[in-house]
Amino acid sequence: MSVALQEHREISAAQQVQLASLTLDELPEEEDYEIVNTELFDRKMELERLARLLKNPAPSDIIVLTGPPDAGKTAVLQQVVVRRKSEARATLYINCREKDYMSSQAFAAQLKLQLIAQFRSKALKDFAFTTLDSLSEFRSFVMRLGPTVSPVGVETGSAFKQFLQHFQSPSITALDDVLKEFIGFLRACKKGPVLPTIIIDEANQLQQWKETEENQLDALMRFFVLITKEAKLAHVVLATSESFFEYWLSERVGHHRFTVRVIGDFTEKLAKEFFSKHCVPNLSEVPVTGYEWQKIWEVCGGRPKLLLACVERAAETLNWTDAVQSLIDDAMREITQPLHPACLTTRFEKPLWTTADFQKVMKILTDAPYNAVAEQDMQAMLGSRGDEMLRSFILHNVLHVRHATDLRNKVDAHGNTLLDIPADHQGRNMITAVSPAQQFVMKRLVNQLLTS
Repeated sequence: MSVALQEHREISAAQQVQLASLTLDELPEEEDYEIVNTELFDRKMELERLARLLKNPAPSDIIVLTGPPDAGKTAVLQQVVVRRKSEARATLYINCREKDYMSSQAFAAQLKLQLIAQFRSKALKDFAFTTLDSLSEFRSFVMRLGPTVSPVGVETGSAFKQFLQHFQSPSITALDDVLKEFIGFLRACKKGPVLPTIIIDEANQLQQWKETEENQLDALMRFFVLITKEAKLAHVVLATSESFFEYWLSERVGHHRFTVRVIGDFTEKLAKEFFSKHCVPNLSEVPVTGYEWQKIWEVCGGRPKLLLACVERAAETLNWTDAVQSLIDDAMREITQPLHPACLTTRFEKPLWTTADFQKVMKILTDAPYNAVAEQDMQAMLGSRGDEMLRSFILHNVLHVRHATDLRNKVDAHGNTLLDIPADHQGRNMITAVSPAQQFVMKRLVNQLLTS
């Protein structure tokens, strides 16, 4: 068992602006992140590799952390935040699931608040008042901030206090203004011992910003590129489970400016161990036979959240068969929508496939080893419009793209695979269903079509 952050309660944009206007001394005493139990099972390898990436003193790319929905990316990221916090490493964590971050003004207020809040911890406050305050680059930066900032004196921490006085000015609220000051701060701190990290969870929500905020969004993307690849001032992690985000980000900043890392599902061996050690003990009144486990595996696969959901439903029904069937019913409702593309709620554009096209995709995935097909092969099998059709499937979150750059080793010391989907020998991206439950339903529908 491990620990992770509990998501903070939602803070309104007005409250964020109010907090960001406080001086360091006026900020509420630091509250430790509330620690809650979570089954962060068998993610040691992913945590260690991610930690090594974030300790690199010269960031080369934006890191896009992706993988199937509900595979545990947020739990891993929250554990990273806890660990870095204990090491006195500045880490700004913004979870875009919170609706208040759906505008540039609210995002700017949160970014501003997050930077200020870093220095509520004793270790980072000591760093700011001593090491940072003594850097000639930082003191010169503060002196250039303008007449709103009084001259830097000899008082301990005076330069840092002057920076806060300036940064918390009510005139610095627009996102591009906050980013400009943030860049100046990072440049001034570059020779310090702590390289900060900015983590944006559910970064795909940035795609939902209004068209009127395109300029602000462009400014944010330029900021991410500048502080990573160009100036190497900080690490940036953008986490998402929606494959289309990578297409979108590539169009925004260029595919050569970010690198992808994957957190995948468990293999059957690990899924069974996870289920036996962390799920079943909570439901001792409903024993699991070998036959029932096979049914659970067929539907849930190695997806942690699906396995936990199965246990929750079995606790209600006291019957594994009914619990599994309820997950199948949910997946059937999800798969029924793309079978009728004309009725599908549009995301930016209308679906570019027909019912027959999706039926063809279901059969291709059902027949493929591990139910995964190389992206180029899927495009070819879909015909002359395969490229744009596959893009449309991904845009509407009907199919998932699995990268070869997994944070887990491909095999263990004995040659056993550690990946739920073995890596393609050519290193190509693979197309899969969005979840094991949806793949199970696809197989059932394909069999029904063949029978009829």
